[in-house]
Amino acid sequence: MACSFYFITIFTVFEFMLLLTINVKSVIKVHMKTFFKTMTCLVVLRVLYRALKVLARKDSRIRHEFASFADGFIIKITLSENGDSVFMKKEEGRLVFLKHCDSEDLELKFKSVDSAFLVFTGMMGISRAYAEHRIIVKGDISDTMTLVRIIDIAEVYLFPHIMTKRILRSVPSKERSTLSVYRMVLLGF
Repeated sequence: MACSFYFITIFTVFEFMLLLTINVKSVIKVHMKTFFKTMTCLVVLRVLYRALKVLARKDSRIRHEFASFADGFIIKITLSENGDSVFMKKEEGRLVFLKHCDSEDLELKFKSVDSAFLVFTGMMGISRAYAEHRIIVKGDISDTMTLVRIIDIAEVYLFPHIMTKRILRSVPSKERSTLSVYRMVLLGF
């Protein structure tokens, strides 16, 4: 009788430890997915910032849209409720990256990292994400629509044509080649 009690106890402890390792592995797996998605979004967001900086000089439509923003206009894009943020400021007609800012004129906050991942990997357009309430906007709605138009034009340069056909209602034409834009974005000239 005592032998079977010890066997059941050891088996229960072993089963509990096995269950614990399975839970730990699944928790680590979930956190790794979130970490991967967050890092991917931050990299794409940084590339988007650099593309906007280049295209604000090289593309007449984006230059025209940026002209509607006042000098000192600050844009904040946040990946999730308590997630990482990127700050951009229009300064003397150029787009400048800020490390931190206390107040912004326009904030786009994704409700989750998953929503941001869909937008930044080209699986969903920013207009559709806004329509599906995946983004919280704080600021003037006309400024928001201007930024959405700017991002839509930038997506034409950054994503392949087959993806832009799927995520944009109408695909605008390019004023420069995609290769030259990527060269300026990645190499800085």
